Amino acid sequence: MLQIVLLVGKFVFLVVLYLFIWRVISSVNRDLRYSAPVAGRPAFRPTDSRGAEVGHPQGTPYMAGRTWTLVVIKSPSLQVGEAFAFPPGATAVAGRASEMDLYLDDTFVSSKHALFEAGATNFQVEDLHSTNGTLVNGEAVTGVRNLVQGDRVEIGDSIFQVEVR
Repeated sequence: MLQIVLLVGKFVFLVVLYLFIWRVISSVNRDLRYSAPVAGRPAFRPTDSRGAEVGHPQGTPYMAGRTWTLVVIKSPSLQVGEAFAFPPGATAVAGRASEMDLYLDDTFVSSKHALFEAGATNFQVEDLHSTNGTLVNGEAVTGVRNLVQGDRVEIGDSIFQVEVR
């Protein structure tokens, strides 16, 4: 009887081990699938609290007119108050991978976590099947979510506020 119990235990262990390996491989595959670079998208530039491009000579504004902006409210890897401006047509991918447009050094952030897209009249976020999800005002993002001024976007331990400047 003891041998049968041990044999069943071995099979259960192997099944759990194979499920674990399958889960790891599918997660890596998902990260690789969503890490292909997007060619031809306009880049966004980080700005300070006045809307001036960080590192731009004489602090001149990046773009005349109003743009969508993500302002850091809380983050373990970014400075509070740092802002990221999105002119119309700009997109940025947020994630833990060093080649991401919006690099977040946080263990709760996937390598390619969320996609931000700015249009002339709208600003959207899409969760890229991240492990821990993306939240807008405390609600999980499924699919593409339109953002409005004042929305709070949470990615891992980082919180951003949407502003129009």
